[in-house]
Amino acid sequence: MKHVLVLGAGRVAGPCVHYLLREPEIRVTVADLDGANVDHVLRGHPRGTGLVRNVASDLPSLLAETKHDVLINLLPAAMMAPVAAACVEAGIHYVNPSYIKDDMRALDKKAREKDLLLLCELGLDPGIDHMSAAKTIHEIHRSGGRVRSFHSWCGALPAREADDNPFGYKLSWAPSGLIGASKREARVLQDGQVVVWPDGETFRKASLIDIEGCGWFEQYANADSLPYIELYDMAEVRTVYRGTLRFPGWSETICAMQDLHLFDLDERDFRGLSFAGLTRQLIGAGADEDLERALQAFLGIKPFSAVFMKLRWLGLLDERPLPLERGCLRDIVSFLYAEKLVFAPGERDLVVMEHRYVVDCPDGSAVERRSTLVDYGIPDGETSIARTTGIPPAIGALLILRGAVSARGVQAPVLPEVYEPALALLEKEGVRFREREYRLG
Repeated sequence: MKHVLVLGAGRVAGPCVHYLLREPEIRVTVADLDGANVDHVLRGHPRGTGLVRNVASDLPSLLAETKHDVLINLLPAAMMAPVAAACVEAGIHYVNPSYIKDDMRALDKKAREKDLLLLCELGLDPGIDHMSAAKTIHEIHRSGGRVRSFHSWCGALPAREADDNPFGYKLSWAPSGLIGASKREARVLQDGQVVVWPDGETFRKASLIDIEGCGWFEQYANADSLPYIELYDMAEVRTVYRGTLRFPGWSETICAMQDLHLFDLDERDFRGLSFAGLTRQLIGAGADEDLERALQAFLGIKPFSAVFMKLRWLGLLDERPLPLERGCLRDIVSFLYAEKLVFAPGERDLVVMEHRYVVDCPDGSAVERRSTLVDYGIPDGETSIARTTGIPPAIGALLILRGAVSARGVQAPVLPEVYEPALALLEKEGVRFREREYRLG
């Protein structure tokens, strides 16, 4: 019998744990601060054990209590490297769906010395994107081709029939993550030149894109695209662009919220303020001024502007009291997002991912290859974002338990021994890419 320890019983834990418990030779222990969440994830499974623990303070004793073969870390990003370091000390293989940061990379040498694998960035994005892209790029190189440009987009959205609020968005992850992305720097490579859009400027560079069979989306560059040149082994590439998909109208709304400084982190005193009072304060409107007209003038928009109507719908002009006495403006936005951008019972979410490669072929011709993933959640069941984020780390753990991965140290899933079986197993779960090729010129 093999043992897997899963830390965290949040949204993605269910699909992860349920996938592992299909295997009769695997026992799973789930540890979380919230006992109700642990029970919900395990559903009384006979090979599942729940622990209500503070992982941050109890991790050494937790690892010592029971011999685990693999640990899957589904906790917040700040806990990735500390848990991985504890796993290295305890001699336990480790998997997570989060980005590899410098503190994680620092564990590489010691993990190799102890014959351990720390398999990171194995979720949806990052994760499935890595595996699909690495597979295609390796195929291009084996055929003698060269990657001239690489574009990749991913979006987690409400399904079209559930797109019933003015923002065109519903939360399938924490509001704080969505808000943090609203001020993130973006870096891309365009025709061999590095282009940087700091502090959320990427939203002012948004454009439209048609995903065949899925409709039109708005897209904007997301975070730093440059590390993928080395990660995907495409030194020859001239353009690299990784972006996010939203329904049209998202970016202009985020730009207006940026202009209102609604994503600032400075602590403020909110005592005695309503939402409308806060907005009046942010735009410097007098007590006797018409707030709607003052907000329109401040943002330079018309009364019939969709952006204005979205901000009003969100609640920024409401006379009800603010929910906090002290905090930052992001806290206020987080409250409103959590209140307004929610899925109703029976609604589905949607995950869309597309890679586009312009390839110079050995015969001198050029083609564009497209790989597209479209996946829907299950009404009143698992969401697509939970499945596509939670199942990949479970697959990673399964491959480790079966001895299918020889690599050691800190790794992303761009190795054939990882992505070939993982993508095949994902296809069995209905998570598959549609491949197309178009001749250029």
